[in-house]
Amino acid sequence: ARTGSFVPVNCAALPESLIEAELFGYAEGAFTGAKKGGSHGLFREADGGTLFLDEIGDMPVALQSVLLRFLDDWTVRPVGGTKKVVDVLLVSATNAPLDAAIARGRFRSDLLYRLNALEIMLPPLAARADFAQIARHLLHKIDPSARLTDGAIEILARRKWPGNIRELRNALTRLSLEAEVEVIDAAFLEAQQGAEGTPAFVPDPELHASLKENLHDLQRSQIREALANSGYNVSRTARKLGISRNTVYRTLRDPAPLLGDDHVRAGK
Repeated sequence: ARTGSFVPVNCAALPESLIEAELFGYAEGAFTGAKKGGSHGLFREADGGTLFLDEIGDMPVALQSVLLRFLDDWTVRPVGGTKKVVDVLLVSATNAPLDAAIARGRFRSDLLYRLNALEIMLPPLAARADFAQIARHLLHKIDPSARLTDGAIEILARRKWPGNIRELRNALTRLSLEAEVEVIDAAFLEAQQGAEGTPAFVPDPELHASLKENLHDLQRSQIREALANSGYNVSRTARKLGISRNTVYRTLRDPAPLLGDDHVRAGK
């Protein structure tokens, strides 16, 4: 049994310039911007527990080489620090066909061989026997006071859900906002049906893209304002907004100009 922490990592969100520091940690003063006391890194955080590498198919090639080296001896080598062997259960997940990624040179075949000790194929959401439990769990997380009737579940279960859990979560979020009652039933969902029988809570692709871009602009504006208010301290900004430092760094890499970029620092 694992007694340590469960540490999830979004591989696609790891910035290549910070790969070594994020995964293996670093000693105090190892580089400009290193926080006081250094950092243990994600592998050390998962020592005795489980490291979950999500979306490993989107992992940058540079990170794949680093991970392969780690799997050779399970040794963490912090930047500017001393190495340490860790006990980590490594679990990875992807929705991308890795064989195709290998053929295109976007994923290392030797890394796949090391990771693929046990493979579990999860069925798509539409084929899940526990669809009702998943839908009700997601809705409870969105709005604890709302609930779905059996009739509503039957209507939702007839959809294909190509976007799986994320699509269902977004649809339930929209339903919870539009419903004026706590109980979402079949009658309410049927009232949302379009003239051709398409659920009205499925956004138009062009409208969805526009809304997504607007939300991105709003988030970027809020992060930049918080950065300015914190004296361009990345760590302080991330703590204040309740987001990861990676999200702040992605905002800094945005091509839109940011006044004071030269003063941005990681800080403590």
